[in-house]
Amino acid sequence: MHKILANTVFLGKEIINLTDCHSTNEVALSMVRSGLINEGAVLIAHNQSRGKGQRGSQWESLPGLNLTFSLVLFPSFLSINDQFILNMAIAIGVKQGLNRYVNDIAVKWPNDFYYKGKKLGGMLLENRLKGQYLDHSIIGLGINVNQTDFKTKGAISLKDILGKELDLNEVLSEILKHIEIWYLHLKTESFKSIKETYQNTLYLFDKWATYDDGEIFSGKITGVGNFGHLEMRKQNGEHIRYELKQIRLIRND
Repeated sequence: MHKILANTVFLGKEIINLTDCHSTNEVALSMVRSGLINEGAVLIAHNQSRGKGQRGSQWESLPGLNLTFSLVLFPSFLSINDQFILNMAIAIGVKQGLNRYVNDIAVKWPNDFYYKGKKLGGMLLENRLKGQYLDHSIIGLGINVNQTDFKTKGAISLKDILGKELDLNEVLSEILKHIEIWYLHLKTESFKSIKETYQNTLYLFDKWATYDDGEIFSGKITGVGNFGHLEMRKQNGEHIRYELKQIRLIRND
């Protein structure tokens, strides 16, 4: 069972352990709507049968070997125009938490974590709005920790990288500690440093690769906008922005 954290101000002070569930995000959303949960609460599943990923995909995780959890935030200070800044801050926090164990982790737009071209984890933010501001956000995270047998091609775990098992409580603690740091930074500082830090963590940032947007082309990522669109420069000199599902990576060049 995961324990309440001692190294954070508010994140992880309420830990809800779930033996089995379809999706921690769904349980968290239900509890928020019922007023039964506080900001900073973390819901952790030993076994998550239908964990959600980007583009409607399902997250693969064997029971008890990885981290599959959701955290609840009430970022009412963020306007709907700036909501992807929250994604950036969370992604930076996850990366820096994992840096205790391994370097060379990059964020693959929009919300995956990669190690040398292989997927180590991912996250899914589900925001609810109130007027022109965010009301609450449920952040679902999956990190491959001790699993070494994957059906999904191109997946990797911390155990694969390090050659040893890790304590799930310890890894969770590191991740939440750094997420909290960047969430508080988001509350009190300008967005510029968050954007710059996120950009510097992007997988294939400013590097040529082959993509598909309906046509195969060579391009390089030049940035990510406040709305979360990917900014790309094609080899023919054209600058273009992409929303989720409008582009996919074919291969590194």
